[in-house]
Order: sequence, then structure tokens, then C-alpha cells
Amino acid sequence: MDILSRALRKIGGAYFGGKLTKAPATVTKFLGFTLLPHSGVSLVFTGIAATTLSSIDASLSAILQGTIVAAAIINEIIAVIIAKYAFVWADEIQQ
Repeated sequence: MDILSRALRKIGGAYFGGKLTKAPATVTKFLGFTLLPHSGVSLVFTGIAATTLSSIDASLSAILQGTIVAAAIINEIIAVIIAKYAFVWADEIQQ
């Protein structure tokens, strides 16, 4: 659920930001899709959070790491494919 809500927030935010700034239609429509891949940032923050939690409760640290890594893997498989198509749909890359 977190993955879906994050995706909707990025797509919606980019859409409304594009409308607000009067960006070209291709930017307004497709920028949110190109922002979906994110694993590097989330994995770094997961490492920081896991280190902090491990001093409190090692089991919480393990749950956090497993959840975030699984979400990042799923997101990277799906989001990278969607981002590629968004670039194609926006005519930024040719097939």
C-alpha cells in the first residue's frame, strides 16, 4: 500500500506542479512517472534507521530492513519500466 500511495503522491504532485507552473503538457503528464525509481535513497535511510533501532530492539531493525528492501526491489522492477515508458510517451526517447 505504501508503494502505491507514494506513486500516487509523486504523480499527482508533479501533475499539479506542472499545471501551477504552466509547464509543457508532456512534463505535466509524465514527470511523475519518471520520478518513481528511488531505491538508493530509501536504502541509505534504511541503513541509518536500522543502525539506530538495533540498539533498541534488533528484531525491529530486522523487520524494518526486510520491509524496505522488499519494497525497493518491487518498486525498482515496476517503476523503472514505467519510467522508461513515460520517457517514450513524452517523446523524449525514440524507439
